[in-house]
Amino acid sequence: MEHKITKIEVQKNNKDRFNLYINGNFFAGIDAATYVHFNLRKDLILSDEDLKNIGEYDGYRVAINNALNYLSYKKRTELEVREYLNKCEVRAEVVDSVIQYCKENKYIDHEDYAKSYMNTLINTTDKGPVIFAQTLKQLGIEQSIIDKYQHQFELHVTSERIDKITQKVLKKYEKKQSAKMIEQKVIQTLIQKGYNLDIANDAMKNVKLKTSDIALDKAFEKTVTRLARKHEGFILSQKVIQSLMQKGFQYDDIITKIKDSGLSGREETD
Repeated sequence: MEHKITKIEVQKNNKDRFNLYINGNFFAGIDAATYVHFNLRKDLILSDEDLKNIGEYDGYRVAINNALNYLSYKKRTELEVREYLNKCEVRAEVVDSVIQYCKENKYIDHEDYAKSYMNTLINTTDKGPVIFAQTLKQLGIEQSIIDKYQHQFELHVTSERIDKITQKVLKKYEKKQSAKMIEQKVIQTLIQKGYNLDIANDAMKNVKLKTSDIALDKAFEKTVTRLARKHEGFILSQKVIQSLMQKGFQYDDIITKIKDSGLSGREETD
C-alpha cells in the first residue's frame, strides 16, 4: 500500500520536531534528524516498510535526545545511562544503539569520567582512593580504568591530607575520650573515608597521644554517677576501674584519680 505525504509542519512547542501528515491525516511527530535522514518532503510516496522504518528511527532519535539531555547535567557512565533509558521504557536494542552513539561521540567516556571524579575527590573532599574505586565499580567502570586512576589517586595522598583528617578527629575527641580510644577513632575515620589500614596505622606513628585530664575527669564523674546507683565501697571502685579501662584509660591514671577523689575501696585490697 502506498502512502503520500500531504503536509509537514513544525511543531508549535518544539521547533526541532515536525508533524507528519499522510494522506491528509496526522501520522506522527518526527525529529528533525529523522526528517533529514529520510529526506522527507511533501508529495513523497512511502511504503508500509518506509513508515515502519521512519517510526523506528524516530524512536531511536528520541532516545538519543533523552540520553543527551540526561548527560547534559553531569558526566554519566554507561550503566547510569542504560538504567535511565530503561526507566523511560526504551526497547533494549534501541538502548544498545544509543549507548554506541554516545560512546562514539564521547558523550559517555569512562576514562574521562574516572579522571574527573578523581580530581573532584582530591580537590573538594577528604575522601580516599578506596571509596573512589568502590564508587567507580558500582557505576560499572572497567576494572583496568579503576586500577589506573586509583594508583594515580594514591600518589596524591600526601601526609598533609592525612594529617588534616587526623587533627579533626583529635580536636573532636581529645577532651572526651582516652588516648587509646582516640587512636581507634582516627584509624576508624581514615578507613571509613577510603584510606587503607597501612595509611591509617602510619598516621598514628606521627601523632603523640596523651589522655587529657579533662577527658578522664568527665569519664570518671559520669561513670561513678552511673555505677553508684547499684554499688558502693570496694565493689564500686572495682566497677569504676573496669569500666574506665574498657574505655581505654590507663590503670595507674584511674587509681590516682580514685585516690584523689576520695572514693573508698582500694585500701580494702591491701
